[in-house]
This record gives sequence, C-alpha cells and structure tokens, in this order.
Amino acid sequence: MAAQPVAVVVGATSKWQSNGRNTRLAHGRDLDDQGMPMTARWGVGGAIAQRFAQAGFHVVLTTRVAENASALNAAIHDQGGKSSVVELDLVDENSISAAFDHVLSTQGVPDIVVLNAGYLEGRELPPGTELLEH
Repeated sequence: MAAQPVAVVVGATSKWQSNGRNTRLAHGRDLDDQGMPMTARWGVGGAIAQRFAQAGFHVVLTTRVAENASALNAAIHDQGGKSSVVELDLVDENSISAAFDHVLSTQGVPDIVVLNAGYLEGRELPPGTELLEH
C-alpha cells in the first residue's frame, strides 16, 4: 500500500469561507483571504493537515463536499506535500463506511486519524447526540 505514513483529517476544512454565506452576512460581501497566512485559511483542520503533510505524511482530507477541500489540497501539493480528498458526511453511516473503505483500499490502514469535525448550524445532528453551546 502506501510507502509513506497516512493521516486522515476528518473535518479538514474550515466552515468559514471567504465567499461563504456567513461571511456575506457578517461583512456584507465576499472577503479576500490572500492576506491570511496559508496555515490559517482552513482553520484548525487545515493547519493540522498541512503540518502532517510537511512531516511526510500522505494526508487524506475529508469533507462533505470535495470542492470545499480543493484549495487546501492544492496548497498542500504546492508546498511539496501529498494529499487526497475523500467525501465524508458524518451524519450518514454509509458515507462514513464508504469513505474509510476508500482510504483502506487506496492508502492502507491510516497511522493517524484526527477527528476535527465541527457543527454547522442548520444541519440535523445524528440521533443520540447533543450540541452544547456556550
């Protein structure tokens, strides 16, 4: 399988996007993120993914919609790292199984799995879970 260690980052991309709905709501327009450090553009998950890639891992970026991770994936490759994108929706058990089946068949057993998924308002929580808000 993989010749290098594998890290799977569940929730690799930030819920904030420069052209996202909440950005437009808060600022009244899209924002230019070019002045933002590369390590901060995709939140904690993106920073973790970039760090593992810099350490020599193949990083599997999971996200509900693959397009959401395309810029992070490109940034990792531009920095000389290796990564791939796998769609994974944590409220769908079939999606979880399919995503990890894909990881196992393409990369082998991951050395590290980082659980960095966040909650986006407006989505239903899985049965048996609760959201604690501060």
